[in-house]
Amino acid sequence: MLYIIMVVILQAIITLAVLLFLAQNRKSFLNMLLLYIVTVILDMGYEYFIINRFGYESILYEIPGSLRIFKGLIFLYITFNFIEFKWRDKLKYLLYPFSMIVLLHTFALSAKLFGYQEADAIIHFYKTYFVNYYIHYWACSLIICIFLLYKYQNKIQNPLFKQFRLFLSFILASMLAFWCSFKFGFDILLFQKIYTLLFLVQFAWILYVYVLTHQEQLKKNMQQPVVEVVIKEKYQYKDLSKIDFEKIKIRIEEFYSESQEYLEDTFTLDHLARHLSVSRTDLTITFNQYLTSNFHEYTNRNRVLRFKRMLEEEPDANVTDLAYQCGFKSKSTFYKYFKKEFNCLPTEYAF
Repeated sequence: MLYIIMVVILQAIITLAVLLFLAQNRKSFLNMLLLYIVTVILDMGYEYFIINRFGYESILYEIPGSLRIFKGLIFLYITFNFIEFKWRDKLKYLLYPFSMIVLLHTFALSAKLFGYQEADAIIHFYKTYFVNYYIHYWACSLIICIFLLYKYQNKIQNPLFKQFRLFLSFILASMLAFWCSFKFGFDILLFQKIYTLLFLVQFAWILYVYVLTHQEQLKKNMQQPVVEVVIKEKYQYKDLSKIDFEKIKIRIEEFYSESQEYLEDTFTLDHLARHLSVSRTDLTITFNQYLTSNFHEYTNRNRVLRFKRMLEEEPDANVTDLAYQCGFKSKSTFYKYFKKEFNCLPTEYAF
C-alpha cells in the first residue's frame, strides 16, 4: 500500500514540477519539445505501473494520469511559437485549472487506495467532469493547432513546422481511431496494443523533430562568426561617406519610440533592417559609432525603459510577466539589463 501511495504522490509532484517548468520556460521552442518528451515518458511510466498493478479493467486505469492533460497545452504553446502569436503567454492562465485537476486526481486515487467510502464519489465526479470530456479537449487542441499551422504556413520561417504539423495530424488520426473502436465495441484490449505501438511511433517522431531542431540551432550558432566576418569585409569596400548615418540614427530612435515591435522576443536586427529599409551593415555601423552601443544592448535598454513605464502605470503587476511582455526571454537577462540601467534590482527600485 505504501509503495502505491508513493507512486501516486510522486506522479503529482512530477506533474507540478512540469507545471513550474512550463510557466518559466514557455518561450523556447526547444524547451517545449523537450518538455513534451519528458511528459510522454513520465505518463507512459505511470500508465505502465497502473496496468501491471491493477489491470486494464481497474477503476484506477480508467482515470488517466494527470500529466496527460498538458500535452494539448504544450502543443498550443509550440504552435503559437511557430506563428509568433503575440498573446501566447496568456495560455499560462490555463495552468491554474489544470493544477486543480492534478490535485483532484491525486486526492481521488489516495482516497481509493486507503479505502475511504468517499473515494467512489470523488472518482465518479472526476470521471464525469474530466475524463468524459478529455477526448473533446484533446481533439480540439490538436484541431486548433493543425488549423493554425495551415492558415499561417506562409508566414512561418521555421522549416520544421511541416514535420510538426504532420505529427499532430498523425496523433489526431490515431486518437480518433481509438475512440471509434471503443464506441463501436471493437476488442479494446487488442486495439490498446496497436495504439501503444502508434504511441511509440509518436514518441520517436517528436524525438526526431527535437534532434533536427537542436541541429538547426547548432548550425545557426556556428554560422554566426562567419556572418560577422562578412560584415567586416563589407565595411572595407563600402564608401561610407555617401551614407547619412545621422538620418539613420534618427530613424532608429523614432522606431524605438513609436513602435512596439521590439517588444517581441523574436525581434532581430533583420526585422529592424526590413522595417527601416536599411542594410544590416549600415545599421551595425550606426549602432556602434553613432549610438555608442550595439543592437542587442540598445534593444534591451529600451525594453527595460518600457518595463519601467508599464510598472509605473500598473504597480501591482507581476514583475516577471511584465518582463516577458517586454521581450525578455529569461529573468536573468532582464535582471542583468535592469541593474545595468538603474544600478539595482526591480524589487529595490523606488517607482
